Amino acid sequence: MTVRLTSSSRVAALCPELFACLSFANSAERKIDMIKSAGAVYLALLFLTAGVPAQETYRGGIVYGPKAAFNIAAPKGWVLDNESGVNQGQPCVLYPKGSSWRDAKTVMYAKIASTEFEDVNAFVAWAIKGMEKVHGKPKEKIASGKTKDGHDYFINEYPATKTYSQWERVGYVQLPHAVAYIVLSSRDEASYRKDSPALQEVLKTLLYLEPKAGSKTH
Repeated sequence: MTVRLTSSSRVAALCPELFACLSFANSAERKIDMIKSAGAVYLALLFLTAGVPAQETYRGGIVYGPKAAFNIAAPKGWVLDNESGVNQGQPCVLYPKGSSWRDAKTVMYAKIASTEFEDVNAFVAWAIKGMEKVHGKPKEKIASGKTKDGHDYFINEYPATKTYSQWERVGYVQLPHAVAYIVLSSRDEASYRKDSPALQEVLKTLLYLEPKAGSKTH
């Protein structure tokens, strides 16, 4: 049976760690059916200017995990939002200007993998195996490059299938003792084709931040 999604309802029945079971509910909010990774992740926004609309203010932020942290910036034409996804366990979300986390046709979110994964290839293999029945096999390493500070990244593509209608691609970054990943998810192929280049733009802004000695896990 094919999963049919409307503008107000979109469900990603995916591996909980990789895609955090992103769900566009019929209610006014997106809901997440997820298993939280060890070590909560939160976002500290870097304010560029004061006295301007929120969509102009939140341009970059820091995603923290127990073993690593990283900074990313919103690409041109996108908003980085530290508020809309918090209640669903997504403190770092991005969407095109003029839309919102709730109604955007394409969104992105950034996270750090569970502490049990320090190697990017092991994490990706585990994630692919976990979601294969729902999403099928991905197109692996359709693009690759380096982050702003020289860490390697690669992108896997997860096209829609007969049983799953969303289009996704995920960028993975090997950090020291941790794996960062950024998910781009689109409601339809046209939006995906138009917006998917933004993922690589975000990956190119990523900067690794060393965890502070003696700091608490947030």
